[in-house]
Amino acid sequence: MALLICWPVSVAAQDAYVVGDCSLPQAEAILETGNVEARIYNDGRLFFRGSPHLYRVPKSGQAHAVFAANLWVGGFVDNELRVTGSTYGPTEFWSGPLPESGGPPEDCASFDRFWRLDFEQHLDGSSGSLVLTPETQEWPVHLGAPYIDTDGIEGYHPERGDYPVMHGDSQLWWIMNDRGNTHESFRTRPLGVEVLASAFGFASENDLGNVTFYRYMISNNGSMPIENAHVAMHQDMDLGVPKDDSAGSDSTLALAYLYQQANVDQPWSAEGTYGENPPAVGFTVLEASHSNGQLPSDLGLSPSHHATAAHNVFNGGGVTGDPRHAHDAWHYMNGRWRDGRAVTEGGNGLDSEGPVTRWWMPGEPTTDSFWSERNTDGSGSMMGPSDRKLTLSFRGFDLHPGEWARFTFAIVWAQGADHLDSVAQLKALTASLHASKASLLAPRTPIPPRFIDGNPPEPAQFPFWVDEPYPNPASDHVNLRMSLKWNALVTMEVVDALGRTQSRESFEGIPGPVTRRIQTVGLAPGTYMVRVSQRGEHVDWPLIVL
Repeated sequence: MALLICWPVSVAAQDAYVVGDCSLPQAEAILETGNVEARIYNDGRLFFRGSPHLYRVPKSGQAHAVFAANLWVGGFVDNELRVTGSTYGPTEFWSGPLPESGGPPEDCASFDRFWRLDFEQHLDGSSGSLVLTPETQEWPVHLGAPYIDTDGIEGYHPERGDYPVMHGDSQLWWIMNDRGNTHESFRTRPLGVEVLASAFGFASENDLGNVTFYRYMISNNGSMPIENAHVAMHQDMDLGVPKDDSAGSDSTLALAYLYQQANVDQPWSAEGTYGENPPAVGFTVLEASHSNGQLPSDLGLSPSHHATAAHNVFNGGGVTGDPRHAHDAWHYMNGRWRDGRAVTEGGNGLDSEGPVTRWWMPGEPTTDSFWSERNTDGSGSMMGPSDRKLTLSFRGFDLHPGEWARFTFAIVWAQGADHLDSVAQLKALTASLHASKASLLAPRTPIPPRFIDGNPPEPAQFPFWVDEPYPNPASDHVNLRMSLKWNALVTMEVVDALGRTQSRESFEGIPGPVTRRIQTVGLAPGTYMVRVSQRGEHVDWPLIVL
């Protein structure tokens, strides 16, 4: 006999979490950085939304390291369990922000897109300063996208040198909410959250080029607190051919990973295979922060850190299979089986009498340690490899109206001398990410416009700066974008390599941004210096004339 407890749901709770009538998001984008090529969707899902899936490492090869991943957010609102996410079915995130009223979105379609930044193209360029492009000019600060204020004037002014905050060398940014329409996957009412999301990576040919990062800032835009909140990434990693994978985790690194039990990725199907000496792949959580500081700043530094859980989900049905509704997902986010049963060390984690754990097979496979899929009973018995799925979660915090929590996950890929050395290399790379995460997760900062006095201006004052001439090299003319500090005469000169003035133009300047043109027709091909002066201050830029 089962006891069913029904919690009353207030009318206010029902009214506060009605949904809109948004269409399913359609936007997708390719993140290509370092050694990775990945398809990103703006509906909470990564890499797969229908064939073909795409998370290829190396990007020049044929094998994929990950099949799919999904963001899950859960918690209790007015004593009612609510979970937002999906597996392979309908999304429960929609494009765009939530209104300040906390109600459902009136429009999702106009936000069904990505904003893309490339450090060299948009923020650094050949000059090492901001490049005015459609991407930098249209950066969606009105939606919460962060930016750097260089002119000291309220608001985003890229024409005066303000520039977007970006991470890595290539970045995608998008915005989602969970109230755009009804929830058909986990079938609960929405939490009322807005998510500012980004995916990024580094253009590195070394190990860092085998890593991609996923940052989610989750805000409670509803009118009631979300209690005992959980955030998870559910992953179907499929390391090459999916049927010969084994799974493990490492609580000291907040890591869930796949590897091959044998030293070959078997070509069981038409899927791309890694062949001999296959790699290992894993997810780790690098950052968990909260607007009121209740989450730890460091993660996975010791086995006693119990806020995270990594848990295996087997393919198919039953108590170890894919989640079908919110309570299934909730149990997996808590490191339990689908029916809420605890995971116990030993055997398949279901029928053993070992201690309860939230970490799947944390034993060291490189030494055939217990409890790992290479030693399930302490006597060397192996678990047969198969198609593995893992849930990596952070759990147990509250999110009150107006508060936010931010999480950064990373997908890590490594290939060693053999299948087990790949696990060792994966853990070493993950450890180095945790050790250097402060710099990896810091914004990429371009060289700012050249302030004459070396400091940004006071808020009420325009700075004096001049950007690199463009085009450069030049043929018949060159443009100069500048900001002027005074009502005073401005002189623009072109000086040759011997210091001789070849041309000079002047105009009456007023404070603020301005763009002027200098004619270079008649100048002999060679290298010159462009000098812009006002009230005794000047900025020099090299110029090549063709």
